[in-house]
Amino acid sequence: MRGIVFSICLLLALAGGGVRAAPPVVELATGDWPPYVSRVMTADGAFADMTRQVFRRAGYQVHFNYLSWPMAEEMVRSGKALAALPYRPTPERAREFDFSDPIMRTGSYFFYYKPKLKHPPLGYQSLDELRGYRIGVQRGFWYLPLFQQHQLNTLYTDDEVSVLKLLRLGLLDLAPLSRERAQFLAHAVMPEQENQFGYLPASLDDTPLALMFSRRYPEAGRLKQDFARALAAMREDGSLQAIYQRNFPELTPQR
Repeated sequence: MRGIVFSICLLLALAGGGVRAAPPVVELATGDWPPYVSRVMTADGAFADMTRQVFRRAGYQVHFNYLSWPMAEEMVRSGKALAALPYRPTPERAREFDFSDPIMRTGSYFFYYKPKLKHPPLGYQSLDELRGYRIGVQRGFWYLPLFQQHQLNTLYTDDEVSVLKLLRLGLLDLAPLSRERAQFLAHAVMPEQENQFGYLPASLDDTPLALMFSRRYPEAGRLKQDFARALAAMREDGSLQAIYQRNFPELTPQR
């Protein structure tokens, strides 16, 4: 009897030894901004997938909380989420939050519709040269003061989809959009015409997109360090670039 009990205990011990604990889960906050992050996209979008894989390399699982952008920021501020994504580091935000190194870089380019703008100003050297063009803008965007300074002919639009439609109709000549965002929207809204959109080669800005870390989340400092090491390793071995290329094959190398 004693031998049977010992055997059962041994089997249970061996079975228990073969069970691995699941990686710890970290809470992240975000909004809907395809193709960078979206609950309806494969792997939650390109930026979200990069973030997930970096945390996986560091030994963690992630849970995305989809909220409005103000609520996502508040969740990080209060320590209910480790980080929000994707965010552009600014001096104002750095007073309350910490930032990872950039996971991705993006930039705004002047887009146009090839059938309507036969001779785009591809080699322009100054914004002053674009005064004769009708340029679609959105209220609140960073480039408005710059365009006003150069006295550009700007026309307000409701959103980025409206911008693409107005370009296609010839009611606008140029409009600043990020390359990834413009490619995604053109494919989603007007796939038959998506190859008819082009952009001027000069970038208006170079925007780093990063994780905005909480200072109140439990063990936030250690988690940030673990993330930083994994991010550096994935950048070094090319696996981070591979995720970008899989999502944006026409826009590589990554910005």
